Amino acid sequence: MALQVDFAFTWLAAERLSAAHAATLLRLVAEVRASGSLRQAARAAGVSYRHAWGLLGEASEAFGAPVVTLERGRGARPTRLGEKLLWADGLVRTALDPEFTRLRQKIDAALAHALPHRIPRLVLHASHDLALQALVEVCSGSLDIELVFRGADDSLAALASGRCDLAGFHVADALPRAAAAAAALGRWLDPRKHQLVRFVTREQGLIARPNSHIRSVHDLTRAGVRFINRQSGGAGHEGESVAAAVAAGRADAGFGLRADALRFKLDFVPLARERYFLVCRRGRLREPTLQRLLGVLQGVDFSRRIAALPGYDATHSGRREKPDEALNWVERARRRSGRRARR
Repeated sequence: MALQVDFAFTWLAAERLSAAHAATLLRLVAEVRASGSLRQAARAAGVSYRHAWGLLGEASEAFGAPVVTLERGRGARPTRLGEKLLWADGLVRTALDPEFTRLRQKIDAALAHALPHRIPRLVLHASHDLALQALVEVCSGSLDIELVFRGADDSLAALASGRCDLAGFHVADALPRAAAAAAALGRWLDPRKHQLVRFVTREQGLIARPNSHIRSVHDLTRAGVRFINRQSGGAGHEGESVAAAVAAGRADAGFGLRADALRFKLDFVPLARERYFLVCRRGRLREPTLQRLLGVLQGVDFSRRIAALPGYDATHSGRREKPDEALNWVERARRRSGRRARR
């Protein structure tokens, strides 16, 4: 039997509003925004209509202003304060999610050693990606995946030293320095020793502030445009950090994923497709544990989970690829582009 660790938290509290009530309040305001009905929102939040009324009154007293407005014939909707509370809640959760993921993995690993009849286990060092958590959840109960977030170089170094079973990294087709990045990763990979498996494909581009009129990388050179450059190779989810910075008004644009842009209701300018790979030692793919993982990657449940992530595609998930074929595709694309330009 496997234990599953999760965290429940709230950042919002006041003298007249307990932490427990604050968590319910945030859920209630979010459901009001989604349904436009306080009665439906109360049902979705798991509280009675009477309790919802009381909670809204409690919040109004605590903040000195209402968080939801109700109008006859027009239903319910969050006030400006309510919308700001939801925005702040998303910002806080985005900032804490990577840390909670790290703690969850650490606690999961510690508890797993104390449990009898442990399910098969794989250790995966990888650069952060939204699809990784989906993989862990789909595998839950049949395969225990210990995720360790590292930059691409560190992940491949861990594979080379035997500290993990799999390493994860991604390469882009058209972003600046894409070919150089692919070549740098290639120094860790030996076609005679390693096997690549396609994980997901994702859409990378510019995350921009709404109404900023940023439509291409050329617009970044305009006077006054503030660009935030994420750190490459980091262990955290840099795309979320970029999106959070743009949403908070600290920058006008930065590179990130379509999923991050939509999460913060920001503009997105597509620039490239990124292919995310998992890599292991060649002989290990015949092992039952890795065969089970391939089955999950090629399965319907995983495909459905990935289809729900904006800008993601699992069409080729689980497909084996040779390291030289996977990493030389940038150069092949460049040559094809050059031939088209000469015609």
